[in-house]
Amino acid sequence: MPIVNKILIADDDSEMRESLASLLEDSGYKVIRAENGEEAVEMAAKDLPSLIMLDIHMPKMDGLNACKAIKSNPVTKPIPVVMLTVEGSIAEIRQAIGYGASTYITKPSSKDEILKVIKNILY
Repeated sequence: MPIVNKILIADDDSEMRESLASLLEDSGYKVIRAENGEEAVEMAAKDLPSLIMLDIHMPKMDGLNACKAIKSNPVTKPIPVVMLTVEGSIAEIRQAIGYGASTYITKPSSKDEILKVIKNILY
C-alpha cells in the first residue's frame, strides 16, 4: 500500500480551500484544512503533513508569518511550504522564500500546474 501524503491547506477563502482540497483528494492526497495562519501553525506541529500550502493573505496570522513560524520550529522546519498568492507580489514572494517557502503558486492556477508543483516537491 503506497504512503498517502498528507497536505495542509490554509486559506481563509472557504471556496478556494474546498476546491483545492477536492482537487488534491481526487488525486489521492489526504487533506487537512486551516482557516488562518494561526491554525496552520498549530496543525502543522500536531499533524506533521508532507506539505503545507499557505495563502499569503489571511486573518489572525498571515501566510508569511505562518511560514516563518513553521520554519523556525525544529519539528515543522523540514516540511515544504508552498505559498498561495493572488497578485504574486514579488516583494511578498521574496519574503516567503526568505522565510523558507519552497515555491509559490498564483491563484487561480490550472489544476495541472498545482499538481505538478506538488509532485515536484514531494517526489
